[in-house]
Amino acid sequence: MMVRSIRPFSPLTLSIAVLFIINLYYFSTRFGLDPLSALDAAETILEDDSPEPSDATHNIRPPPPPISPQPDIAPTRPTPVAAPSSAPAGDAQVDIASLPAIYHPDPHETGSDKKWCETRYGPTYLETLAKNARPYCTESSRSQFDCMHSVMQGESRRDSFCLAQNVAWDDRRFNIDCELRDWNEPDLQGIPQMNAFNTYWYDTGPRNILTQFVNFGSEAAPWFDKNACADSSTPRDDSYKVLIKREGGTNYWHSLMEIFSFYFSIDALQMAINKKTGKPYMSPEDTAKIQVLILDKHDNKNYFELWNLFADKPVQTLPEWASSKHAACLNNVIIPLPGASNPLWQGDWDPRNCDHSVIVDTLRTRILSHLKIPTDRDLRKPLNLTFIDRKGSRKLSNSADLTAELIKAYPKINVNIVDMAKLTLREQINIVAHTDVLVGVHGAGHTHGFFLPAQSSVVEILPIDLKHKGFRNLAALRGLRYFSDHAPFTPSDVPDGQRDWHEEDVVFDKRAFMKLVDAAIQSVAHRGYLDEDVS
Repeated sequence: MMVRSIRPFSPLTLSIAVLFIINLYYFSTRFGLDPLSALDAAETILEDDSPEPSDATHNIRPPPPPISPQPDIAPTRPTPVAAPSSAPAGDAQVDIASLPAIYHPDPHETGSDKKWCETRYGPTYLETLAKNARPYCTESSRSQFDCMHSVMQGESRRDSFCLAQNVAWDDRRFNIDCELRDWNEPDLQGIPQMNAFNTYWYDTGPRNILTQFVNFGSEAAPWFDKNACADSSTPRDDSYKVLIKREGGTNYWHSLMEIFSFYFSIDALQMAINKKTGKPYMSPEDTAKIQVLILDKHDNKNYFELWNLFADKPVQTLPEWASSKHAACLNNVIIPLPGASNPLWQGDWDPRNCDHSVIVDTLRTRILSHLKIPTDRDLRKPLNLTFIDRKGSRKLSNSADLTAELIKAYPKINVNIVDMAKLTLREQINIVAHTDVLVGVHGAGHTHGFFLPAQSSVVEILPIDLKHKGFRNLAALRGLRYFSDHAPFTPSDVPDGQRDWHEEDVVFDKRAFMKLVDAAIQSVAHRGYLDEDVS
């Protein structure tokens, strides 16, 4: 073995070498090089640089790679220094224990209010629908008819919706060849029978649709045979037809409740397991095959852009679809939850202690995305206040004076006076999605609380003695700040007790109006990067 000799060195040489090594180590780590390689390279400086005779067993690490060229930097500008990463490389592969239990509170230990809220406004609502899916037909039936049911804490009512598979369209009705199961079977205990389904206002809901537009069982069999829908070789429509009977299609709140109930139904179908297949009734890909058919005769096509959120297939009235060319045998027909079943209705007249809703947040995100409404905002710009200027019934008779005073008192705020009735739905929502303070007399316009940015303010001027709490509760679910006051009817010879708040105009004291709106404005004075004094 050859022993390598080290040249004698002076203390000065040693000091220079040590200083060199320290600097080399610093720069190697600074530029992401291997420090050990750099030190090995430095070590060779101290070693005898004379060639060693054929030492094949002696392996010296190669020198570190050269530092890559750095971009030119103007001498007048400081060189930026990259901040060290807060997480070392490779952390993603490091196993850790779970969060302490305190971060995962036991849902059974929450208060009664929280349970009440969760069964209506949280994922539990959808999960319960999915868990309560039951097949209604015997296995020998040529059609399949399965229904799902809601269960909400403190509520004896069961809201239902259904999916029929292998359906024949003929005789201007949907024909479901289903022999109902024995209702004494264990899994059907507590499940409502079809003739016990709830009825809802405006003749809506599955029970009314089944009565008016569906032949069931023996009544359906002849039409089923006529169209050979039991024959697998028969051409069929593999889309998902959704049967909708609207309450009217004109009131914004009522319409959104119907549309949201439709969304809930589709979500639950993607969660519930079809006992025949062992798979969900619908996949995310299946939602692209949805087509909404409007069964009612209301002469309007309001909000159709929201009915086709899932798919590009046109929303059609039943006569429009029936007169078009299509297969008689339909793979899937959905009768969704009606609008009146929507749990958001359960907060109209009583204040509710529900301060968050994953469901409501998801609805907002879905619609803004579907309508392609941007939500990015310059949070350094002045506040936006939107005043809903009603022109029909229940208008604020002295609104011109009040808004003029508002503009005068707040010159730094963008005050927008808007007649929503003149705008398209997308235009309305786009304005609201960039509003910090929404002001108006009680009405469907406050439904726009769904689309306000988080931590915005809502001002509701209610007709005298009206105790409606719906928009207050919606604001709480959205995390909005809510302010309200009552205004008397405009003077009239008719006694107040005989006047209908739905139709009557109101007049509001200027001082009370300014005090009310000022509270809402001050509550958002520090929105984003704003830094306004309250005084």
